[in-house]
Amino acid sequence: MQETKVTLMYWGLSLFVFLALIPWILSPTPALQSIQAMAVYGSIVLAFLGGSVWGWESKPPKNKNLWNAIGFSLLALGVALLSVSHLSMSLIFLAASLQLFLKYEKENSEYFQVNIKYANARNLITNLVTICCITSLAFIFNPYT
Repeated sequence: MQETKVTLMYWGLSLFVFLALIPWILSPTPALQSIQAMAVYGSIVLAFLGGSVWGWESKPPKNKNLWNAIGFSLLALGVALLSVSHLSMSLIFLAASLQLFLKYEKENSEYFQVNIKYANARNLITNLVTICCITSLAFIFNPYT
């Protein structure tokens, strides 16, 4: 199960990388569309991660975790909505939200704490997605585009 999760995480990362590279290759119109697609895709991933909290096993069950899961899902909705009018803010909130969720998962997920390979992959992938967001922000604020 752990191998499957790690493999799927890397496949999910590949779309972030692809969407972050498009702006540097194509013209500005598809570039901004690809950045917006990345923000929306990131919000979907964040909502999925938030929803996964409902399946975490903890003894005793923590109602706080369930409320936090709803909070992360609402944060993901905010990122998606911001991508329509404030793309740069959307990317900043996406990167911050993913880092915040990683910190939350490190502290509260027994699976994360027990499975080192999964934990290392989650750390790496979250940081690489953050770099994709920063790369896209660099394109948005690049004075030469």
